[in-house]
Amino acid sequence: MSTVTKSRTLNKAFAAKAHSATRALLDRCATANTHWQQQSLHADPRMTQAKASMWSHQGTGSTHWEATTPQDAYAVLLLLDDARLSLHSDAHDLQERDCDAGSYYVSRPGESVSVQCPGTCRALYVELPVQLFWSADEASHACFSMGPAHDALLLQLARTLLEMHGDSREHALATQVLALLVDRLRHLRAAAAPLACAVKKTVLPQWRLQRVDDYVKTHLAEQITLNDMAAAAGLSPMHFAAQFRAATGFRPHHYLLLCRMEHAKQLIADMPRSMLDVALEVGFHTQAHFTTVFKRLTGKTPSQWRGDALRAQHV
Repeated sequence: MSTVTKSRTLNKAFAAKAHSATRALLDRCATANTHWQQQSLHADPRMTQAKASMWSHQGTGSTHWEATTPQDAYAVLLLLDDARLSLHSDAHDLQERDCDAGSYYVSRPGESVSVQCPGTCRALYVELPVQLFWSADEASHACFSMGPAHDALLLQLARTLLEMHGDSREHALATQVLALLVDRLRHLRAAAAPLACAVKKTVLPQWRLQRVDDYVKTHLAEQITLNDMAAAAGLSPMHFAAQFRAATGFRPHHYLLLCRMEHAKQLIADMPRSMLDVALEVGFHTQAHFTTVFKRLTGKTPSQWRGDALRAQHV
């Protein structure tokens, strides 16, 4: 048998095995009772290597995922199939839209990320220790998130890793594939670093900050996105988010919530309105969501706050 023929035979055999493994994994996901399924594809208990899991939502209803990236790692979320979703983080505000397979987002250590998906969704989730994302000689270790963006090579490597799941004989090869995926992420990080570092060093000028503040307080009853705030400042969303935080110490989304809560306090204390009316006037669609956010930021429910305000007025 010639070398070429032997190589083709091995490739066909590998492709058949990969297809079978993928089909079995998809079947397990389709018959699972839980809406979200997290399967460990490869993990190193020493936490010196990347950990990969598959996240899957197969239900017909909407699902919401929210988490904060560990302080000692970066988190990668990579779509394995086309999906419709929205993503909100400290630096980005992606409104609901169709995203292609291979779309990804890398959140920096300590960053809060929220993902909303109205339909089915499969994604590769990778926890990447900081020491793997940055080499030892990169003393600055600039901290920034990446994306949302798209990369076909990341998608190819993720699908290959998925195909090997469940076959103990492929463990060594899966480790190599995961290492290649990490190398690709490091390459993308190196390409993004100059722009991210340049943006990070710039502080939002006071006149731009005032324009944003005026816009937010004028439109509190409406939906306000990161793009809206950036447009008010006259900057791109990426530049605006970094410069705003450098100037104020707050993420744009956090600042927006604080403005909504301060206005809500005034309405609760000064006007005999229902809590639903207050919630709608400060930009919330439901009273329940308003109450949850209000308590998280103030430590009290709106009703408790109103009670305290009324007692203070009669002292």
